[in-house]
Amino acid sequence: MKKMKIHFLSLLSGAALLLASAANAQGVLGTGDDGFVVQITSPASIAQTLVHGADAGVCQWIGQSEWGADVTEELCGEVVWAKDSLGCGQLTNAAQLNGKIALIRRGTCGFSVKAYWAKQAGAKAVIIVNHYNNAQDGPCTTYANATQFLGGMTGLDSAAAATIPAIFLERQTAEDIDGALAAGQTVNVCFSFPRLTIPTSASMYATPLSQVDTMQAITVLYNNRSGATQTDVNIKAEFFNPSGASLGSLTYNMPVCEPGVDSFIVFPPFYAPPALGKHSVRFTNDKFTQSIDTVYSYFEHTNYTFATDNLVTDPGGVGPADADFAAANFYIQSGGLVLTGDAPAKVTYATFGIANIQDVYVPGSPSANLIGVAVYKADVDGDGGGDLASSFVDDLGAGLISYQDYEMTGNEINDGLIHVPLTDLSTGEQGVDLEPNSGYYVSLIYDGTEAGTSKCVRFNNSLDVGYASFTGYPTTPLYFGQLFTGGWQGAIVVQRLQMEGFDPGVKTIEPKKLADSKINITPNPASDYINLELNLEAVNPAVSVSLVDAKGQLVNGTQVERNFQNGVMRLEVAKVPSGVYHLWIRSAEGSTMKQVVIAH
Repeated sequence: MKKMKIHFLSLLSGAALLLASAANAQGVLGTGDDGFVVQITSPASIAQTLVHGADAGVCQWIGQSEWGADVTEELCGEVVWAKDSLGCGQLTNAAQLNGKIALIRRGTCGFSVKAYWAKQAGAKAVIIVNHYNNAQDGPCTTYANATQFLGGMTGLDSAAAATIPAIFLERQTAEDIDGALAAGQTVNVCFSFPRLTIPTSASMYATPLSQVDTMQAITVLYNNRSGATQTDVNIKAEFFNPSGASLGSLTYNMPVCEPGVDSFIVFPPFYAPPALGKHSVRFTNDKFTQSIDTVYSYFEHTNYTFATDNLVTDPGGVGPADADFAAANFYIQSGGLVLTGDAPAKVTYATFGIANIQDVYVPGSPSANLIGVAVYKADVDGDGGGDLASSFVDDLGAGLISYQDYEMTGNEINDGLIHVPLTDLSTGEQGVDLEPNSGYYVSLIYDGTEAGTSKCVRFNNSLDVGYASFTGYPTTPLYFGQLFTGGWQGAIVVQRLQMEGFDPGVKTIEPKKLADSKINITPNPASDYINLELNLEAVNPAVSVSLVDAKGQLVNGTQVERNFQNGVMRLEVAKVPSGVYHLWIRSAEGSTMKQVVIAH
């Protein structure tokens, strides 16, 4: 196990630093939490570094597996197309793949099946690449004009047999690689470990302009991977406003850093003047100067919004597996930290979203359809330190200042935003006053006992935002069965507070819903196939249909019909395990999800 040292440039009053623990970080196999970047090192025409994630408009490596082998040290190799390129059976170019990284297209079979056949051909790793749903789709997963949504690299039945590392790349990166290969060039890729990781610059991502305060959570992890003792290591954090202008920097000098030691650096507080938009912090060091050794964190100043998510919704939501939800007595509660500045704040709405309304809405049972929306003081006893240690109810119950029940109607739009008016618990008046220089939690609560569906609400989320966590003030705590101070691994629940002046009518986006009268599904239950009959009003450029499992993950990819109006789309399900699924149907006339049962 690596050694770690924690370095403080200044003491943080009354707060001890914690390394946040993730609710689903269970030490599983695969590339999910290995911490590497993907570097295309040659040819020079497409050389680039891809970090993990999906920041809007930026092509990155987005797919991580929780099966296969870990990447524990730098892994480099030549990239070679598998033949056939789908990789769903024995590959015919094993001689060319031996010791190389196999490039395989998404589709037809599961991800782990592809990795298995690549391993059989002698490949040491797999890169699976995305494709388009529609002609107008963009090359990156921006979700405004997205290529086919990943959903997750599920292992399914072949997970145990897939024993080499596997990742998933954006379509644009695939086109870069394919173009070079088609031109007869050699493409080399490395899975490389940067020497600076886990950068943070704020305890919450978004802060209203009137509440901007000095940032207290500026941290980065420095990894001495040189194999030798280092001296006089300088680590720098430089701040930039939304226009790109430098706001200043902080530097830490580490006199000695031993080989193999990870050093967690906590910088002193920094004040970034209020400026509407997205700010960045660039972290560098003077010992390792490759591009992968410069890392960034981001935060935003908004008109009205407090948020821990990055303000870009990641489709599909986040939630526990059915078995974990049952083990937690069908109860889950999440929270997002809100820190006020020097001025008092009045919040009038809480914002969240539901990604699987079709799974959890129970017709005719109002009490089964409730989502609790709560606002708590984080420092209930007023001693200057946060009090959350075991559960929201036990530790913060006395500090509850607002509570509303939101009743699901069944008409919610998956991944759409819901804005709930807030009422002061003590006065009954609309709007809740927050004290200056104080901490609060906006919290979402779901008890699925009465619903009896055994399904958990999947709340809207963004992709991961890094935070330093301090005693009693975890940024994204999550409770189901026990308290997880780091929330979900790789995802941040959308749970925002909106200040007075926020207009929910302007902010809410309502996607079109495909009318039930246009859809007919037979047979249901199904055994070998599902027929989806559509009768649309006009010729649609493309109609897409996917089978989605209980975890919100796609099964057997996506089927697309071009220039489609009336007819039947047939999905083969003979090899899909029995269970309850949903058909996710998308067209120019709207989208919807319909429950289907597969019974063999």
